[in-house]
Amino acid sequence: MPGETTRPEGLLTDVRVIEVALLAPSALGGHLAELGADVIKVEPGAGDYVRSIGRRPGQRGSDMHQVWNRGKRSVALDLDSEAGRRAFLRLAAGAEVVIEGRRPGYLDRRGLGYEDLLAVNPSLVFTCLSGFGESGPYRDMPSHGPAFDAYAGLAPPVTDERGRPRIPRPGHLPVGVLTAPLYAATATLAAVLHARATGRPTRLDVAQADAAVHARSLDIVRWRAPRTDAPADPMTKDLFHGSALVQYYRTADGGHVLFQAMERKFFERFAALVGRPELAAEFPAGKDTDWLYGRDDVRAALAEVFARETSAYWVELCLRHDIPCTPVNAGREVLDDPQFRARTRWLPGEGDEPSVPALPVRTTPPLPGVGPAPELGRHTTEVLAALEPGEDLRVPGAP
Repeated sequence: MPGETTRPEGLLTDVRVIEVALLAPSALGGHLAELGADVIKVEPGAGDYVRSIGRRPGQRGSDMHQVWNRGKRSVALDLDSEAGRRAFLRLAAGAEVVIEGRRPGYLDRRGLGYEDLLAVNPSLVFTCLSGFGESGPYRDMPSHGPAFDAYAGLAPPVTDERGRPRIPRPGHLPVGVLTAPLYAATATLAAVLHARATGRPTRLDVAQADAAVHARSLDIVRWRAPRTDAPADPMTKDLFHGSALVQYYRTADGGHVLFQAMERKFFERFAALVGRPELAAEFPAGKDTDWLYGRDDVRAALAEVFARETSAYWVELCLRHDIPCTPVNAGREVLDDPQFRARTRWLPGEGDEPSVPALPVRTTPPLPGVGPAPELGRHTTEVLAALEPGEDLRVPGAP
């Protein structure tokens, strides 16, 4: 459209997305923006308050804002006003996707729901990314990231030094928060292809709680299986606890490595390499893979072996001899890992803002990269002027 900022060409350069989202659901638009889509983030006058959560002194926008809102354009609109609703309808008419990253019904209550938007865009893809989805007894429950993993049984309580239950952080990654935007992005792009081929619209309903539960699909299948009196296979009971061959081992520098020699060829190779060929005889005859569950004697012998050298030594040795053994990085140690340094791509910050990791996707030709997360309302005039030249659709008081 005339007067708009020229964007670098990406995989989704011709896809326009209108996003109304707060907090983590904004990651859906962030993923699409980094792949090249023109993502217009519509914010209220006060903005998405993710901008201020955990913001460090002197920082313009929080780390979460920088990660989840990268590459977008920000338009400040009051969707409770007639002017704001009119502008939003015109934005939706010229887009392929509208994202509702709020509690279900947020846009509908403002006369901007799925059916309302179809009146101006009959082939629209409408993606609702919410906490508990558009149905079920928890539909309207206010919630934040820890709720979804707690619901899915992924974050059982741990006890603090005073005996109080607490959320298992740090160390616990929020599965629902991280995976739901990826599920939503996949479905959204599939729906865009469908709309282009058929001219028909799609409504998508993705819940962060559902995503957390889906991560437990193997457990769910086993839980629903008929009960039996036969002894449980350790792999269906406790995947790693009793294993000797797929296990963490402490090293001479106080670090750890993850040894994964569950195939016979790998364990035989390792046992010979460290001068303990007799350990390979413990591998069950006639089997090519085994975890040696419950073999505390083998585990003790391996612990003694690994304690002789540093983590870096074992990783380099096993890499050289084609044996699975990876580093176990504690938090920020990953920043110094040579694999991290070799693979991680970075999106630039603006001014003093930090750079953020780019999508873990490599393409040929490479993705052009996107700019940092925008200031609130930075693109309001630019975007609205392109909608209807000569008509002022700006909301009074908005940036």
